[in-house]
Amino acid sequence: MEPFIRAYPPNRPTGSVHRWYVLRGDDLVVDVHNTTNPLPGTPHGPTAITTTEQFVLGTQGDVSVYAAVVPADCELSEGLQTINLRNLMNLPGVQPEVIMAASYAKQLVEFRTLSRFCTRCGSLYRSIPNNWGYRCEPCKFEIFPPVSPAIIVLIHSGDRVLLTTKVGWGDRYSLVAGFTEPGENFESCVAREVREEVGVEVHNIRYVGSQCWPFPHQVMVGFLAEYKSGDIVMDAEELADARWFDRDAMPLIPPPTAISGQILDIWLKKQTATGMIRGFDQVLV
Repeated sequence: MEPFIRAYPPNRPTGSVHRWYVLRGDDLVVDVHNTTNPLPGTPHGPTAITTTEQFVLGTQGDVSVYAAVVPADCELSEGLQTINLRNLMNLPGVQPEVIMAASYAKQLVEFRTLSRFCTRCGSLYRSIPNNWGYRCEPCKFEIFPPVSPAIIVLIHSGDRVLLTTKVGWGDRYSLVAGFTEPGENFESCVAREVREEVGVEVHNIRYVGSQCWPFPHQVMVGFLAEYKSGDIVMDAEELADARWFDRDAMPLIPPPTAISGQILDIWLKKQTATGMIRGFDQVLV
């Protein structure tokens, strides 16, 4: 697979084939007969749709990759539909580079939409050449697309794993997760989030891998942690349920496109932790 080479304004991609990731809110616009791929087009825009904003993402081999935006109330042409990015990740056959590029586009669209004016003096931001940042010329303040680190951790004890679920997840259970706080490293965040959400103590915290997660602009940093002590005391404001499951009696869990599903797969197959995550960032350089 060819690596994805990022392009920054005002640079242009060099591929001769053109693919467009067109976003309508949190949804990707796709062909009804080809829902796992971006729309084809030309350097000037995607086929069969008019966009309000366009920008370059980069090049992957001979493919030029772009992002575009359509209004939330835009009526789509016949043959087009939208798919939520979370649902896209669950589709069979979707390629990692599609998920990564769509995630990249979503985060940049959100940043550009919410970052028109300087938060210090109110002046209009101007683009900084050769990256995605903005600069306020009057006060010289600069901002860049935010990336919020968050941990996600599998808690295990022998052949048992502690899983949680939230309202709206249905029968699906997943891992404990949460954002890091100022002055906190990842391992301390793991111990704190586990304590706050399910009330137990963990040790032997081991890094597994990471994944871009554009909801809204996270990088999920994955860990395995061994149960140390304590009974489950669930944070009822965050969770709907938390319980232990045996390895041979697992509930519905996330798909392998999500880092939570990949960490669970590592534990279920008793694989070595480090380096097993199939991170979508591997297709971008």
